Amino acid sequence: MKKQLISILLLLIIAPYSWCYEGADPCRKSTEGNDFWFGFMESRNYSANHYIEITVTAREATTFTITIGTNETPFQGVFSVAANNSQQIRIPWDMVEALGSESIENKGLHLVSQKPVNVYALNYDKNSADVAVIYPTESLGKEYFAMCYDVNINERNDGTYGNGRNSEFLVVASEDSTKVLIIPSKVTDQLVQAGDSINITLNKGEVYQVQSKNRNNLSGQGDLTQSYIKSSKPVAFYSGSLGTTVPATSGTSAWDHLYEQIPPIHSWGREYYTTPLKSRNSDRYRIIAAEDNTTIHISNKNNITLNRGEFEEIVLYSTEPSRIFSDKPIMVAQYSQSNNVDGTGDPFMIILSSVTQSKNDVTFVAYDSEIIQNYFVNIITLTEEINNIRLNGNSISGSFQAFPEGKYSFAQITINPGTHRIKNLNEDRGFLAYVYGYGGVESYGYGVGFNLDLVLDLGESINFNGDTLLLCYGESVTLDAGPYFDTYQWNTGDTTQILKIISGGEYSVKTTTIDGCQLEDSIYIYVSQPEVDLGIDYDEGCAPYSIELNGSDGFDKYIWQNQKDDTLSTSQFYTANITDEYRITVYNKYNCPARDTMNLVVFPVPDIEISGETLICGAKESELTVNISNAPESVWNYNGSFKWSSNNPSIVFSNQSHKKTTLETNDWGKFEIYYELTTTDACITIDTFRVQFEPTPTSAFKFVDDPDDECKGYSREVLYTGNATKNANYYWDYGGAKLIETFDWNNFTVSIGAYNSNPYLTLYVEENGCWSDTTAKLLGANPDFILETEKARGCDSLTVLFKGELNVEDALLFEWDFGDGSPIRNEQEVEHFYSSTGFYDVGLLITNTLSGCQIGFEIDSMIKVFPTPIAEITVDASICYPDSAELIYTHNIDSSICLWEFEGAHQSGTENDSILMIIDEPFGKAMLTVNEYGCISLPAETTLKRLPHFDFYTDFEEGCQPYSPEVFANAQDDFLDFTWLTDSLPHPIGNSTFFTFPDSGKVDVTLVATSTQTGCFDTLTKTDWIWIHPKPAAAFEVDYPVALLEHADITFSNYSESANYFFWDFGDEGTSTEDSPKHTYTQLGEYNSQLFVESDYGCKDTSAFVIKILPFSVFTPNAFRPDSEISENRTFMPVGVGADPSQFNLRIYDRWGQIIFESSSPEHPWDGTTKNGKPAPMGNYIWISNYYDIQGFEHNQKGQVVLVR
Repeated sequence: MKKQLISILLLLIIAPYSWCYEGADPCRKSTEGNDFWFGFMESRNYSANHYIEITVTAREATTFTITIGTNETPFQGVFSVAANNSQQIRIPWDMVEALGSESIENKGLHLVSQKPVNVYALNYDKNSADVAVIYPTESLGKEYFAMCYDVNINERNDGTYGNGRNSEFLVVASEDSTKVLIIPSKVTDQLVQAGDSINITLNKGEVYQVQSKNRNNLSGQGDLTQSYIKSSKPVAFYSGSLGTTVPATSGTSAWDHLYEQIPPIHSWGREYYTTPLKSRNSDRYRIIAAEDNTTIHISNKNNITLNRGEFEEIVLYSTEPSRIFSDKPIMVAQYSQSNNVDGTGDPFMIILSSVTQSKNDVTFVAYDSEIIQNYFVNIITLTEEINNIRLNGNSISGSFQAFPEGKYSFAQITINPGTHRIKNLNEDRGFLAYVYGYGGVESYGYGVGFNLDLVLDLGESINFNGDTLLLCYGESVTLDAGPYFDTYQWNTGDTTQILKIISGGEYSVKTTTIDGCQLEDSIYIYVSQPEVDLGIDYDEGCAPYSIELNGSDGFDKYIWQNQKDDTLSTSQFYTANITDEYRITVYNKYNCPARDTMNLVVFPVPDIEISGETLICGAKESELTVNISNAPESVWNYNGSFKWSSNNPSIVFSNQSHKKTTLETNDWGKFEIYYELTTTDACITIDTFRVQFEPTPTSAFKFVDDPDDECKGYSREVLYTGNATKNANYYWDYGGAKLIETFDWNNFTVSIGAYNSNPYLTLYVEENGCWSDTTAKLLGANPDFILETEKARGCDSLTVLFKGELNVEDALLFEWDFGDGSPIRNEQEVEHFYSSTGFYDVGLLITNTLSGCQIGFEIDSMIKVFPTPIAEITVDASICYPDSAELIYTHNIDSSICLWEFEGAHQSGTENDSILMIIDEPFGKAMLTVNEYGCISLPAETTLKRLPHFDFYTDFEEGCQPYSPEVFANAQDDFLDFTWLTDSLPHPIGNSTFFTFPDSGKVDVTLVATSTQTGCFDTLTKTDWIWIHPKPAAAFEVDYPVALLEHADITFSNYSESANYFFWDFGDEGTSTEDSPKHTYTQLGEYNSQLFVESDYGCKDTSAFVIKILPFSVFTPNAFRPDSEISENRTFMPVGVGADPSQFNLRIYDRWGQIIFESSSPEHPWDGTTKNGKPAPMGNYIWISNYYDIQGFEHNQKGQVVLVR
């Protein structure tokens, strides 16, 4: 890209502490200079050896001074530095290091030298240090983005800090009345939200630090990278971290301070080279963009696209020296990683320089440290210049190696601590260099010096090697010459900063600044217009139907989309098989798009499936249904769209519809059924169904001798009575019986023996695929048994022997049911124990386990067992009773006899089962024994608790608000604890307490007594027991809270309540005892006026109010210039402190008496224009103002003012 610096003759304007020299290039800015404003961010401070150090290097011997703050207080007089040497100055850290967040501090440093020098700043603490190269004042800017890092908080359990804390940045003003806009990217320490604005005004020497996240789990806080800063005048800007790890991940240790001066956006470049830090495995980099849609190329990596203020973090290994190239300005930072990530050393941060910022000659210092053991410098230069590079006067050409991409080479040189000089013997070429050191958990790194020239760069597409920008056909590209110039002249005739381009060709621009800098740049716009043709616009067919679409050869990317813009494929070919609009977007090698579209209609064809029974047994009628799916009903549901048919004319269809039909036949046999469906688009689909109709056989048979008795005897004659033919398949199962005689295919005799394990005869029949049900009949005989046990009785429990006589032995199951819920017993003779009282029915069931034949017995109330009573007392022993309690024997019956006994209590009355127990002691015990039917119960007992007895008293039952009497408890039982109920928690405990009654009136007092012996508690409340007299309320107002000294007569209005006596203190040693006095103030200032009041009961109160007495002053300038460089001189307004903005009028008259300007607010000054907005001519003008001051007094003024152009 053509970049030409045009030298012009300059009119030099010398500002305080500024310098320039004859023939200097007004476009040239660097880190070398004579005037520096800078500052220090807050750093870790955990050792007594924390210090601030400034290093000055010079190519020529010179002297310099350092001052601090707005008043530029000198620090230690004049310093000197020898040629090609350095000078270090330590400054107490508390004088210049910013502390905290979002407050203005007077800690800026100003360094002025006789001849050009380089300045480096070191902020040191044990195991935590970083160094920044300092920019001279002429290289400062007005627009910045912060580059910080993620926060890794190291918070101790006791709430103090460990190593890690805030992300932070710092603004240093170089001129008075500098307005600064700050938009943080995260919530700040003072809770300014991300994206909100901070607006401040700084004077020279003032600094403003912003921090975020100093505790864990703070919502919205963190890394302040991307924060935006814009100022009205040049400022120095620094960013980094108080202390963090790199990366800031859990488990990463070795924290360090990050501190770098950030270059203004106008000095950012587009081409950077990253050199690995020697002895490290890998480094981290952050890249931030100055403009939207910035494309960034990194060697052997995928391209990155960022918008304005966005950043990307990457990792590059020691084997990956890389070129970073973008089509728009970017800033790049390099981060050294923490000790436990990458070995010896700690984090530091270096802002890398673009190749446009190279420097020809620089002297720098490798800071000496007891901890740091290894020192290095990385040098980058054009490969063709490596033979011209000198380090300390020595050639180092053999140390260089070429980057894998681009025209540059790099060297990683091990050096000693101290002062060094790098120089390119070719005065027209330069280099970039970075010095750094490692040792233990300590490190630092910084750029040794570079240029910060004003850059005019219209950009360059990374697709081309040259001054060419890509423009895709139908789109537009914006050419931006940057906001850093005062005039713009394009070859198109435009004079704006930004030019929107929609066509190809060559474009050029010339720019100038008021300082005399002139730059030119040009660019060629190449228009790429790819084309794609699918070769077909429309196609249709019946489903399933598809067509293969070809997106054409020769493109880098293909995107197939449907009408909803869903992405279907990214291949060149795509098979379309559903109704839709198919859109192809292709991208050529320049990523420019071309598009084409085709429409495909695939007519829906429904899937049809006939379902129904394939074999119908016993019927000549069946119903078939059709499942129609995967197509809208509208395409097939119309008259005449379906047809039912068969291969046999005997099939008759009825109840026909789209989805079902009934078919009938007069014949048994097999048939085929056909269903045909035609859509509205003439698409036809057919299905076939096969069905068989057959009669159902039956399996009925009977016992010829006695059909209804299954337990008849041991020999039975059987006859089949079903409907099957002799050709059917008969499946007889004789069980345990034997076939002894056959009379015909359907008639025979079987024999049944004792202990027959399967006494069933079963049959099922199959014919023509149809099966009968299974018929089963029992073959068996009933058992013969006589029960011998008699009825029995007992008390509480009883053991009974059950037995009987069996006449025929067989496979029998005895099931004794004893009526008490106990398990069934299966012995023939069994003894059973009744453990519970009651009347029990006894049953016996005898079953032949082989045939199922059975007999049974059941005797009602055969066994009777009477219960022994249980002496259970019904009373709640868990509660506390006042003096007595009712006790009840719960299970009382007519025959119950109750015997009561007591300890610590006695019975009231002579009742039997329900009594009243009087509790004489804190604990009272009752014992009960019951006799029923001669059965004596075990004794039962219960112990009851009584509520405590107590009272309370106080010495004085009347007082004044707020009243705090002491109240005493009076215990009438032993072992009592007392709790006093108050309005606040926890409630006081003890035998006495003080009550505080804030309000007036009569109040209740409540005491809770708790027995530690019984756990019982009771509450005693005395209503309206304490009487509190009201406290008076002091209150007053003044007619003028803010007054001017010439009208400082103030009236005090008393609004106190319940007060009888008054005393006034006016704050200026004046007093009064009047109800509503007046007082005159004679001096300017703020006065704390107070009113003291007292009631008849001696209760007091105080009220105060601050009164401000202001001067009334009006400053009226006699001239102003709308185009002045000083903003205060650009407008005219003859009003000062004390004017009421709501009652104001200013009129400006020309020499003919015509009103050319009028304002109704002091906030709307005259800017030198007339009512129609045009500039008024230079000359004298008459002004008249009418307004009221803040106390309502009217003022009328007039005068003359000179308008200067």
